Order: sequence, then C-alpha cells, then structure tokens
Amino acid sequence: MASTISLLPEKHFLCSLCRDIFTSPVTIPCGHSFCLSCLCRYWGRHQSKYCPHCKRVFTDRPDLSVNRILADVSDNYRKTRPQKPPDEEMVLYHLLSHHRCSDLTIHFSFFCTLVSLLQVIDVEQMIQERLQKKERLKYSLELQKSSYLREVRESQKVFSTLVNAMEKSHKAVVAAIEERQREEERRVETLMEELEQEIQALRKETTESDPQIHVNSDQSDDVKQVTVSIVSTMCPSEMKDWSKITIETDPCVGVVRRALSDMMEKIKVEVNRLSKSELKRIEKYTVDVNLSAKTAHPYLSVSDDRKQVRHTDKLQEVPDHPKRFDRVANVLGKESFSSGRCYWEVEVGEKIEWSLGVVRQSINRKGRFTVCPANGFWTLSLKAGGQFIANTSPVTQLALEQRPRRVGVFVDYTEGRASFYCAESGVHIYTFTDTFTDRLNPFVSPGRLHGGKNAAPLLISSSFCSI
Repeated sequence: MASTISLLPEKHFLCSLCRDIFTSPVTIPCGHSFCLSCLCRYWGRHQSKYCPHCKRVFTDRPDLSVNRILADVSDNYRKTRPQKPPDEEMVLYHLLSHHRCSDLTIHFSFFCTLVSLLQVIDVEQMIQERLQKKERLKYSLELQKSSYLREVRESQKVFSTLVNAMEKSHKAVVAAIEERQREEERRVETLMEELEQEIQALRKETTESDPQIHVNSDQSDDVKQVTVSIVSTMCPSEMKDWSKITIETDPCVGVVRRALSDMMEKIKVEVNRLSKSELKRIEKYTVDVNLSAKTAHPYLSVSDDRKQVRHTDKLQEVPDHPKRFDRVANVLGKESFSSGRCYWEVEVGEKIEWSLGVVRQSINRKGRFTVCPANGFWTLSLKAGGQFIANTSPVTQLALEQRPRRVGVFVDYTEGRASFYCAESGVHIYTFTDTFTDRLNPFVSPGRLHGGKNAAPLLISSSFCSI
C-alpha cells in the first residue's frame, strides 16, 4: 500500500489552509477536507461558517469528526515521501498557527524576532552560496592560468621548432647558392684557360703559314672585292665551337621559392598535428542536435528520431509553418544557442552535394536569398562538380587533400568563430570569423537528388571516433 500511495501526487495529501500533510483531517459536507485545528481556527476568525475552498455556506456548524481513512493514508504518505528542506514560509505559518495564546494573537515582538531569525538564516545561506562561488571562481582561474601557461609553452615549442627549421633551411639555401657560385667560377676559369690555349695556337699558326691573298677588281674604281684565304692548317679540327658555350647570368631562379615551398610543407604538417590535438579538446563541447521537422522544406523527409534528412523529390504533406523553408531544401536543428561553445558532427558519406553549418535563428526562410555571412549563414558546401567551398561573398574555393566522410562543426559564440573539421583525420577545413548577435541554429541541406546519385541522407552524429 505504501508503494501505491507514493505514486499519487502530493497535492492529494495537503491541507489547503496550512499547505502541509493532513493532521487529524476532517471532511465537511461539501466534500473538502482540512486539518481539524486549521478549520477550527479559520471558522473562529469568521462569523459565517463556510468552506474555505468552495465557499459553500452552512446554516449550522457541521459536526466535525476525524476522517480515519484519510488520516491513515496521510500518515503513511508522511513516512514515505522524500525529505526536503523546510519552507521558511511554512515554518512561520506553523509557528504562528500552533502557538498557544488564549485569544489566538501573537505578541508583535515575538513575530518580529521570528521574521528576523528567518531573514538571518536566509542571509547566511546567501553568504555561503557566494563564498562557494568565490571558491569555484578561484579554482576556475587557476585552471585557466594552467591552460594559458600550457598554451604559451606549446607555442614556444612549436615556433622554436619552426624558427630553427627555417634558419636551417636558410643556411642550406645560402650554402647551395655559394657552392653553385664556386662551381661556376671553376668552370669559367677552365673555359678561360681553354680559350687562351686556342688563341696561342692560332697566333702560332698565323705566324708560321703563308697566307694567299686574292684581289679581284671590276671595271669600277670604287668597288673592290678582297678574298683572304688561310690554309686549313691554321684551323685545327679539334678546336671547340665556342658559339654554343654560354654562361647564365641569373642561375638561382626559383631556389628560394622551392626552399620556402618545402618549408611550407613542413608547416602544413605541423598545422595538421595541432589541428588533431585541437579537435580532441573540442570534443568535450559535443551537444545533442536534433532536426526540426517544422523547418524542413516540403521536399525533405526527416526521420522519426530527428537525426537524418533526405531529399525525396516529392512534396510531403506538411503544414505551412512560418518557420519552414519554402524554396530551398534546407532544415534547421531544433536546438539553438547564444553563448559558450558547441560541437556536433554531420555524416556526409559519399554524397556528391550537401551544405551544412550554423545560421542565425532569424534568417529569411521564404523566397530567394543569398547564403553568406551577411545574411546570417556560416556554411560549408560540396558542389556537384566535386568542389568544396566556404559560402563567403564571394565564395572561397577550398582545396582538400582528403574528402571528408564526416564533418565536425565547432561554434565559439563568444569569440565569433564557426570552424569546420574533417572528423576522421582531424584536419581543419575552414573557419568563419564574425560577430554573433542572435541565437544560432545548426543547419543542413542534403542537396538535390541528381538522378538518384545523391539520394543518401545526411546524418547528425551523436558520437564520434578518436583520431
């Protein structure tokens, strides 16, 4: 019986006068029940005898006898109900109502003392709550200081490594340039020596041979043709064809760029490492996101568990809700937020077109509109041609080395950042930086069907895997 009684609402066991569990309950002819002492005091203060609850007036005062069944049930409930701290107002009522005075009045000084006592208790509780809050703030500040220190140390480590790598790369570039210069100098010196040898040989041949000079004259005194023939012994066949020998005057084109490109690859590797670590820390801000069916475009079908949405290419029979998209096949998350940090993931799989991100709660959902931050959209999209874009104005083309199958969305409302990650690899994809002033909602669009090639649903993931 006790277990059955505990299932009933507490209001069935409360006197409407003292608002506590019945003590010696009596039931009057109208059917309402009260504590015997509460009803007697109530009728003692009023000339007419009427029900305090329904106000029914009785010509003669009813005979009052304790309702034994209700009394037993109330006593059993009093023993089984959960304990809770006393209500200060109820404490005051009972102290006043049960104080034995012949004329049912209480000395004013006693009343003031009692009220002061309750106020002191309340103030002490407020003081304790604030002292505890101070301790929590101090503890949080210590944790924050540790976090700051950890970040500083990590930044020193990362940037020192990069600076050392850049200095090493720079020294390698300079050394390579200097070595190439020395090689070119040695080559030119060798060529100069060869040229000098051939010049000496030619001079020697010139002095030892007898050149034959033929002069042919025509009838004009002004024009003469002179042909000088030098015997073949003066031009040895082993002499080099110097017309093909050149020296580059700008030999180091692209050297610095290639070195910097290599350095950028190293930086990219380090950025990806930091991104993976960053995503692991972001996971603690994971929230449960459910899709809002009343916002879904009529072409969209939202699953019963509110975790999946697909394009059906067939208008659903849905009410014309003012929050529903009526032109573009979009749907919003039911949850909204205006502070703090939130993270969720969307499984996109092998779909060839989709959009997802976060939007301002007050965005336009009717007719045509441009998806961009100025209009309250901070979203990432995959176009049917395979191009990933951030929906900025104009759009930002994104070059991803790995096509994500699951995209993580992280929003830091206070800092004004909406970031996207490849959830499998932990690689950062893109971050919007803005100032948020309105409540924000998750946003997804499964894209068009494309002849059934894009029929798979988008799935809001409530779990995530470790990287």
